[in-house]
Amino acid sequence: MKRTIILIILAGWFIFPALSQNPPQDKNWKVVFQDDFDTLNTQRWKIEYGPCAPGNGPDESVQFRTFQNTFVENGKLVLRTKKENHQCNFGNCRYPNNIHPYTSGEVVSYGPYHYGYYEMYAKLPSCHGFSPGFWFWDSRNNPIDGCWYHEINVIEVNTCWSDAYEVGIHAHYPSNCDDLDNRGEYNTVKCTYGDGYHWYGLEWNRDRVIWYLDRKIVWQELNNLEVYGVQHPMENMILGVGLRDTEEPNKCAIPDNATFPKDMLVDQVNVYRLKCNKNTVVNEISNFNTFNYAVKKSITMSNATAIPSGSNISLRATDFIELKAGFEVQTGRELYLDVTPCDDPDCCLDYLTDQTITSNTTVTGCDMLLVQDVEISNSAQVVITAGEKVSIKSGFHAQAGTNVKISIVP
Repeated sequence: MKRTIILIILAGWFIFPALSQNPPQDKNWKVVFQDDFDTLNTQRWKIEYGPCAPGNGPDESVQFRTFQNTFVENGKLVLRTKKENHQCNFGNCRYPNNIHPYTSGEVVSYGPYHYGYYEMYAKLPSCHGFSPGFWFWDSRNNPIDGCWYHEINVIEVNTCWSDAYEVGIHAHYPSNCDDLDNRGEYNTVKCTYGDGYHWYGLEWNRDRVIWYLDRKIVWQELNNLEVYGVQHPMENMILGVGLRDTEEPNKCAIPDNATFPKDMLVDQVNVYRLKCNKNTVVNEISNFNTFNYAVKKSITMSNATAIPSGSNISLRATDFIELKAGFEVQTGRELYLDVTPCDDPDCCLDYLTDQTITSNTTVTGCDMLLVQDVEISNSAQVVITAGEKVSIKSGFHAQAGTNVKISIVP
């Protein structure tokens, strides 16, 4: 039986099938690194030592992170938690005589990390008060300029506000550059995470943030300058277990009969980025075996393109994909289509906020520039440029007699 499709997929339309593609299946992705932890690569991973790791607040400083609790065994990264006292002599030492009642293991990989696909194959400890996680954080989150806070949790378990069969997926982002408002989107998905190994994945690009569980999409959010805005590269990729024994003790206390040690076991961490060929226009594909898989500018197909028997094909473009009359996908074949940006992973975001401009000036952003709460007066002539996008938000005002020119200069 044949199935005929007549369809035009335009920029801004996205297809998210339940069994969507991911890098191991999709030839449009390239490997940045794959770590199977035969050894601990100390050029990639730093073992955390101390009471508080990057991105952790005081509620997760119950334990003291030690070198001894992070090691590789049987091809797994072991992040161990023990019930044992440890002397704290620096940082956030919160306990009588600076003695922490637990120790744990945690690793940090330094980027920058930006748009791409990230996944971890791991077995997580399930115990009340435990918070195993895989997340991205950046030291610039310290609100020196009060303008942004970015964090993405690929997976975060917090048994204070979820049960042993839920995992949290969460992103933090700024909503107001004058007064830092650490907001975010939070969701939980069912997963018996303590019973075995699972894939926890994240796809992140300029338009969307998508979470995967066992390589299937479970949640997605828009990602843009106006609403969501997790655009900055992240400095830290972190794997570890937080303990929240003192956060709302009636809800979060670790049971007295909890057995130790408890381990977070990581079998793999993989990082991928899309291959970009975004200036290429494709009109028909004659041979999928020799096709150069990468994100194109546009793809057009008709009955001159045949999907091979038994194949699972992924095609991606930045502008549109057009399926013209006569195009067929026959039984026993799968086709995944996605209209998606393909960004330089090193692209950057600048802010022009809370300023009064009274003289002729040129403001140059990097790839993307967000403008908010800017007053232009005194007949000033202002040129605002960025490499890809200028976003004007609330509070921008140019008085009579001024002149503002906005341009994109790649």
